[in-house]
Amino acid sequence: MIVKLLQGLLIGIAFILPGLSAGTVILIFGFYRQFLDDIAVLRLKKYWPMIAGAAVAALAGVYTIGYLLEHFDKPLMAFLFGMLLASVTAVVDIRRGMRIQPLPLLFAAAGFALVWFVVCEPTNTFTVLPPGGLLHFFIGGTLSSATMLLPGVSGSAVLIIINLYDEAIYAISNWQWLRISALGAGFIFGLLGLARLLSALYRRYQSEVSYLLAGLILGSTRALLPASFNLTFIVLAICGSLLVLYITNRLRLRVFR
Repeated sequence: MIVKLLQGLLIGIAFILPGLSAGTVILIFGFYRQFLDDIAVLRLKKYWPMIAGAAVAALAGVYTIGYLLEHFDKPLMAFLFGMLLASVTAVVDIRRGMRIQPLPLLFAAAGFALVWFVVCEPTNTFTVLPPGGLLHFFIGGTLSSATMLLPGVSGSAVLIIINLYDEAIYAISNWQWLRISALGAGFIFGLLGLARLLSALYRRYQSEVSYLLAGLILGSTRALLPASFNLTFIVLAICGSLLVLYITNRLRLRVFR
């Protein structure tokens, strides 16, 4: 039970940090396929200690990140920028023996262009959802919970892609119940519904899906770009990248040793 609780703590931390993937952590712990099968049939009893640990870590992290967003937004954005860049290597490197081919690169380019020129368009000339609306929170919860189960894909990175990360952190840290409820309902819907579909697509079209996700993550960095670069931004971005690379590579060595 203690082991599952500690595993849950790491999964919760991975979920709220854009550069880390809860799916990668689950894969590293060695029960990824079993977890997907159990989620599909709602066999959750043995995971309750893990869920509790993840919830505690996520809530504690939300308050910390909420404070940092309010008082140190620019340094935090630089750090998250670096984490996002490093998380792209997790999407690609988690799979072994894959050769780079033109079609996956096209998927990566499409994902990059979609987020860079549409979702993160600063002029807001194209908006599918009203920023901060309950529907926005529901869809954000759905996508983040569904994609977090894919190795190398961060649920928080998805929230950044759809411009919802800071608003979600603020809503949770300030107990805005309507927004939290919409986010939670979407999270459950995505976990029980879309997660099965996305996992099947990932297994069947591993290369294409992985490169598409890598493109989406790269494109989402536009939302974190400053008006001008300075030494502080560069140093913090490098620190964020090194943290993600160290954690993911360290944990992988423990599994594949």
